[in-house]
Amino acid sequence: MADIVILAAPGMGAVDERFADPLFAVLREGLGEDDWSRLHCDTILCQGHLQTNIERVFEGMQKRDMDFLRARKFMLYGLAESAAQMNELQQRGGNYEKTQQSIYSTLEKAAAAASETAPVILLSHSVGCINLSNYLWDAQRPSVNHGIWRDGGPRGVHKGSARDLFLRLKSLSHWYTLGAGNPLWCAGMPREQIQAVTSDTRGYNFRWKNFYHPDDLFGWPLKPLSPSYNQSVYRDYETRPLTDWSASNWGPQLVSHHGYWSDALVQRQLLEDLRELLNRNRGRRPATPARNRAAAAV
Repeated sequence: MADIVILAAPGMGAVDERFADPLFAVLREGLGEDDWSRLHCDTILCQGHLQTNIERVFEGMQKRDMDFLRARKFMLYGLAESAAQMNELQQRGGNYEKTQQSIYSTLEKAAAAASETAPVILLSHSVGCINLSNYLWDAQRPSVNHGIWRDGGPRGVHKGSARDLFLRLKSLSHWYTLGAGNPLWCAGMPREQIQAVTSDTRGYNFRWKNFYHPDDLFGWPLKPLSPSYNQSVYRDYETRPLTDWSASNWGPQLVSHHGYWSDALVQRQLLEDLRELLNRNRGRRPATPARNRAAAAV
C-alpha cells in the first residue's frame, strides 16, 4: 500500500486527463523510484460533467464575428463552471453535488490504494481551488443542507469512523492552491463575512500554501482577503517576484495562469514537503509495497 496520497485538481478550461503528468514526472525524478513507489497519485476531474455543454455554447458563438477567441473560451469555461454549480446548490443530483461526488470518489480510490489514515496532499488550480474549498467547507460543518455531506454524508460510512475522517480530508497534510481566484467570488461581501476553511481546528491540521503569478489576473494572494484567510493560509508565494523586470514581464496574460504545474518554485516546495512527510512516515511502510496505479501510468 502507498504511504502518502497526492491528488491534483485542474483549473478552468477543457481538461486533458493527463494535465498533472509533467508534475508527477518531476516528483518521480526528484524522489527516486523507491520513494516514488510510496505515493498514490491521482487527478480529480471535478468539471467533466459540465464540459460538453460549455463546448456546445462556445461552438455556437463562433458563428458570429468575435476577437480574442482564446481569451473568451478561457473565461467562458471558468465562469460557466462556477455558475452552473452554484445555480444548483440545493438540488439533489445537481452540478454542485456531481462536482463533490467526483472529489469523494477519487478519495475513495485513494483510501483503497493507501490507508484511511494516510497523509493527503491536495494540489488545486484556478476554479479547482473553489471546488476543493467548497468540499472542505461542507465537510467541516456538523451539518449542511446541500452537496454530498447533507444529512450527515453518504450512506454506508459511519460518522466518526476512520473512513469518514479520511473522506472529510482530516488527514490532509498540505494544500497547494495555484492561481486561486477566491477573491473574485467573495470580494463583494463584508470583510468579516469572508470566511476561509479552517486549517487548524475541528480536527484539521494542514499547511495551506498559496501560489500566484503577479501577471495572472485570475491568481491572487489570499492572506489579505480577511482575518479568517490570514489565519488559515500559511503563506502566499509569488512565483515570479515583482522586482523581476526581465523580458517575461509582459503585463496581464493568460499564459501565466497555465504555468503553475511546471513552475520551479511550486515543484521545489512540493518536493521539500514530500521528503519531510516520507521521512516521517517511513516506519509505516509495509515490507512489500504494492506498486500504485500512478507509478505504472507515468
